[in-house]
Amino acid sequence: MLVNVFRLVKRGDSVRPLLIQLAGYSYKNLIMESLYKLRHAETKFKKIIVDHDMTKTERAECKRLDTEAKSLADNDTWGDYVYRVRGNPGQIKS
Repeated sequence: MLVNVFRLVKRGDSVRPLLIQLAGYSYKNLIMESLYKLRHAETKFKKIIVDHDMTKTERAECKRLDTEAKSLADNDTWGDYVYRVRGNPGQIKS
């Protein structure tokens, strides 16, 4: 159920992000779990990117953990482990 929808950038810019506010996490999870269907959609819908709304500190933490996981994967000589960053925004862990 949608609560609020609005653009984040003024008209005239090439890319205009859209912020969609939902009534609860269950609606968000349903949408996020269905995003794989965009891969098989028409060409005009393949450029759509959907992502979690995170603060600057959450984005920086996610990027740091991602870099750390990539460096661990590069330094792994055995190749037995897969290093990934997991969790919801704000609760991300490696």
